[in-house]
Amino acid sequence: MMKVNSWTHWQPLKQVVIGNCFDASFFEDVKDTKLRDSLQKIIYETKEDLDGIKKTFKDLGVDCIQIDSKWTNAAGVNPYKSFGEFLELSKEGNRSLVKPLIAPRDHYITLGDELFLINSYNPQIVKDGKHPLDMFECNLSLPYQMWENIDTKLGPFPPKKVDAKIVEEMWKDESSFDLNMKYNPIAFKQYIAYSYKYDAPNISRLGDTLLIDEDRNEGFDIWYNKIKPNHKHKKITKVDIGGHNDGSMCLPRPGLVIGAPWIEKGFFENTLPGWDQLIIENPNNFENQFPTEFAKFKNIKEDMLWYIDGEMENKPFTNFVDTYLKDWVGFMEESIFEVNMLSIDENTILSLNYQKEVNDKLKSVGIEPIYCRFRHRHFWDGGLHCLTVDTYREGECETYL
Repeated sequence: MMKVNSWTHWQPLKQVVIGNCFDASFFEDVKDTKLRDSLQKIIYETKEDLDGIKKTFKDLGVDCIQIDSKWTNAAGVNPYKSFGEFLELSKEGNRSLVKPLIAPRDHYITLGDELFLINSYNPQIVKDGKHPLDMFECNLSLPYQMWENIDTKLGPFPPKKVDAKIVEEMWKDESSFDLNMKYNPIAFKQYIAYSYKYDAPNISRLGDTLLIDEDRNEGFDIWYNKIKPNHKHKKITKVDIGGHNDGSMCLPRPGLVIGAPWIEKGFFENTLPGWDQLIIENPNNFENQFPTEFAKFKNIKEDMLWYIDGEMENKPFTNFVDTYLKDWVGFMEESIFEVNMLSIDENTILSLNYQKEVNDKLKSVGIEPIYCRFRHRHFWDGGLHCLTVDTYREGECETYL
């Protein structure tokens, strides 16, 4: 098995994993030919753009490993051979097709010399040890812990954003576990599952320091210290970013941070004292990039979760996405893709979205931005950092703060 090494977001990148989506043939049995063509076009163009990003990595001397198209966002193999089979076998009323594993960053993180799977686990992992990145040595302690204890014990990460009833009336101590399972078994079981998962993008790596956000769950520092008592991350600092760190900040090199517009003034002075900072004032988000389309479709959809150019007035297509692919999309209306970048080294960075402030800032400090095409980023709601996992960067654990 391959080993990993990645202590920061900027040390020289030598190996990276990139996500994937199902093959276009999956939708071959969709009877509406126009609808089928629209769905397959997204797949073809997504794969074409991922191939382009892979070529960019290769040209930069980075080994790129692509996840097999069979894997899903639950770190399991897609159980359906086609969309028709999915309709036939899925339960009525619960027909949201599981998302392809296009954003492995949501689930995997390299903490120094160890790769962790810390979010979303299919039961097959316990049975056969198979998972999307099983070519690497990987810490699977959370999946094993979850599937061994899910009916009897809560996990290490109590969720914070859950139904108030569950928090206030149900679980407060484990002695009430059986009672709560009877009180509201479906909601409580979901709560239990959340307690075994931690969003990997909520963790930023700065050598011997980790910045962790506890917007959704808490307790990562306690769990990490318990299972890896001799780890080299001497300082674990809790930050209040409000979700995935890579959606709000980018660390292109030591001493420089780029932040989204909603980052509060003074936040980085306390978190990264002495670092140069750029807080984006005019983000190149969907509303600013496509103001006419935004205004038009905002009247139709209260929340702009996704967008496909030329398809938003195609009613069969939008109904299909909102019915069957609602787990494939995110909340692209709020996404700032020019923050979600991936450093090749301290002098080169990859991005999916040009934004003048960011571009000028990077160039002013000697960092060359390279822009990659990803036409359906407003559908998948993922930037370059989301689409990848840096598995090997040259260098050792250093002190930056």
